[in-house]
Amino acid sequence: MRDIDRRDREYLQESEIEFNASFIVGGQVNGEPLRLFRIYAEGNFIEAGIDTPFLQTGETKYGKPIIDRVITPATPLAEAAKCVLVSFDSTMRSNLSVGMPIDLICYERDSLEVCKRRRFDDGDAYFSALSREWSEGTRKVFRQLPEFGW
Repeated sequence: MRDIDRRDREYLQESEIEFNASFIVGGQVNGEPLRLFRIYAEGNFIEAGIDTPFLQTGETKYGKPIIDRVITPATPLAEAAKCVLVSFDSTMRSNLSVGMPIDLICYERDSLEVCKRRRFDDGDAYFSALSREWSEGTRKVFRQLPEFGW
């Protein structure tokens, strides 16, 4: 990241483009534990662990609160995947620069291969239903909250 910044900074500044990129990189070397990292534009990183049970990159202010309220270390994989999709949906509703497609993969410890993969494009039936149900459910729960009094 630092090398690219040094190499291309002058050209990017001429076009008034700010260089910025971050990545989530994970995997496993045979016989070693599974590891997951978030690499920041500056070149530093954090590793997923007990204190950071999930990593998120990009626009986080809209979808992260959903993940924070739902995900625990005991959350089953299918529920975690559903939560991530709801998080994406909420982010896309609030930020026009975030959009489809969404690529979701599953890597199971010690399998040494991606075992599940799903791409969600515009109009995907499951994602559309999830988005609709989440919106309706959120409005329903909101209406059930205790009345506010002045």
